[in-house]
Amino acid sequence: MSVSLDDLEGMRALDASSMLQQIIGLPDHLRSALDGKVAPLSKPKGIAICGMGGSAVGGDIMADHAVAVSDVPVCVVRGVELPRWVSNASLVVMVSYSGNTWEVLDLYERAKERSCHLVSVTSGGRLMELSEADGIPIVRVPKGLQPRAALGYLLGAEGAVLDAAGLSTMRKDLSLAQLAMADLRMNLSPGVPSSSNMAKKTALKLKGRIPVVYAPRNLRTVAYRWQTQINENSKMMAFSGEFPEMNHNQIVGWAEGQADSGLLPVFLKPVTAKGNLGEKMEVAMQLIREAKVQPLAIELSGRTTLESALMGIMLGDFVSFYLAMLKGVDPTPVSSIEELKRRMR
Repeated sequence: MSVSLDDLEGMRALDASSMLQQIIGLPDHLRSALDGKVAPLSKPKGIAICGMGGSAVGGDIMADHAVAVSDVPVCVVRGVELPRWVSNASLVVMVSYSGNTWEVLDLYERAKERSCHLVSVTSGGRLMELSEADGIPIVRVPKGLQPRAALGYLLGAEGAVLDAAGLSTMRKDLSLAQLAMADLRMNLSPGVPSSSNMAKKTALKLKGRIPVVYAPRNLRTVAYRWQTQINENSKMMAFSGEFPEMNHNQIVGWAEGQADSGLLPVFLKPVTAKGNLGEKMEVAMQLIREAKVQPLAIELSGRTTLESALMGIMLGDFVSFYLAMLKGVDPTPVSSIEELKRRMR
């Protein structure tokens, strides 16, 4: 049974596994991980961050940010194939919160075969066992969270690793963005009423719809995180895309398709997207409106792109929690994923 978003006792009872506390803790988790010590590493010619699902999102954020600040390419590997360019001059960061992600364990062996420089980020499991046996540096993160709720720890650990590898602005940039997230958290918390809580107001607008979330390419991870958090926490279908790529394909579906499809375009527009990019996003939304579809536009605050990314992720995490409350579901369990893993074993 759904609960009112201003019914604090009702939400507390429905959130039996305390997902809200894990969402609220995101800035604190990030700060804690950034304070960790990582021994200096030789500066590589390229960095591959390997992970799946929630364990890979921190890598996505790092790779997006690296485009603007790093003279070393950073890529994220989801799957079981390392890029051909990865060599003994590369740093490969293995990220698996549980330590038992089979794709990451496969990539670990492949990276060892190429004599890559390896660092593992995990809370335990087989990845920690292998890393300890092979003398691979390990950045440990706390146990007991859902992988998607461990983003702060994983992102901070990855930032510390990249900082140790000579990408010297990573730790500082994340620290500044963490402060902005902590301020935003207060405005999104359950005690702030729906009339003035952006996350609650957004969840009410998404209720009963299938959101398709768009963000500029350098913030595409934010749109993807909204999608996956709504999938897992809210138990809803959601999709994501990036701008301006959608202008070259998906705009046709919005402008010439069925207006009553149940899909709702959601545009995440950072306040830093002034001028050319901001204007083109407005043109796309206007074309969609003319097709009798009303897109939802959400402005992301932040003085920098990285701040906008992390604040946008925090907003989306709260939105997914409030959507779960509106659906009347405990946001934490993901029984279908657990069943899939059981069958694959």
